[in-house]
Amino acid sequence: MDRSWMNASRITEEYENGVEEFLLFAQSKAQPMWGKFFCPCVKCGNGRRQTIDDIRTHLICEGIIRSYTKWIWHGESLDTADMSQADDVTTDSGNPIEEMIRDLGQEGFEEAHAALYDNIEVDSKMPLYSGCISFTKLSAVLALVNLKARFGWSDKSFSELLMLLTNMLPADNILPKNHYQAKKILCPVGMQYEKIHACCNDCILYIDDFAELDYCPVCGVSRYRPTNGDSTVLVSDADRRPAKVCWYLPIIPRFKRLFANGEDAKNLIWHANTRKSDGLMRHPNKTKDNQ
Repeated sequence: MDRSWMNASRITEEYENGVEEFLLFAQSKAQPMWGKFFCPCVKCGNGRRQTIDDIRTHLICEGIIRSYTKWIWHGESLDTADMSQADDVTTDSGNPIEEMIRDLGQEGFEEAHAALYDNIEVDSKMPLYSGCISFTKLSAVLALVNLKARFGWSDKSFSELLMLLTNMLPADNILPKNHYQAKKILCPVGMQYEKIHACCNDCILYIDDFAELDYCPVCGVSRYRPTNGDSTVLVSDADRRPAKVCWYLPIIPRFKRLFANGEDAKNLIWHANTRKSDGLMRHPNKTKDNQ
C-alpha cells in the first residue's frame, strides 16, 4: 500500500484519499476497544482511542504522524512489511533493539545510569533459550508488552500468558514468569517518576508542609485507605495504603530524554538558533498578545 500521502499537504485530494484508505485498513485489521481505535494524529500520538469519525477529523485537521509508516497499532504485523513500502527502502534499518541501546547509550546517560544501561545491553543479547535465534530476552518481552498494550490485556491475564509460554518453551528459557518481572526488565527504558500521596477528594498533595499529615486539612478525610469503611479511622502503620497517588514525571529527566536524540535536539532548539528575526511576523508568538 502506497503511503506517500502521509507527506502530502492535508488540503490535497491525495491526502484525503489516503486517510480513507488508512481508516479502512484499521477497521479491517485492528482490534477496537468499545468501538474505538488508536488515533495516529500528531496530537493523540497513538496514545488515545477515538471513534473512526473523530480519527478522520483529527487526521484532516491535525495531520498524521509522518514517521508512523508501519501501522503496528492498527493491525499491521511487526514481521511483515508492506511490499510497496519495501521497494522504497534503500538502506538497512538495522536492529531496533540495537538502535534503542544506542539512543539510551548517550554519554550522559551512561555516566548517570551505567548499571541500568548494562542490564539492557545484556538482556538485548541473551537468547530466550539455548539455540534460539529469533528472540532475545529483551526483544521477547518488548513484543509481548506491545501486544498487551495494543489489545488492552489486564496485568493478571498477561501474567497467565507468561506462565503458559514459560511452560511451553524449552525448560532453559528465561522468559519472565509474571507481569512484575517483565516490567522490571523494561523499567530502565521508562522515565523516572515520583509517587506523591494525594487527598482522595483532590484537595491537596501531601508534600512540603503537608508531607507528615495523616488527614487532609481541608476536608478532614484520612490520607490512607480505610479498612472498615470508615475513612476517619486511622489504620495501623503496617497496613497503610494511600487513598490516592499522583505520579509525577520530573522535568529534568524528561528534558534529558528529549535531547538524547541528535535530530530531535536540533528541532527543540530551532526557535533559538534557526528562526529568522528580521522584524517581520513569521510565527504566532510574534503577535502583540504574546509579547
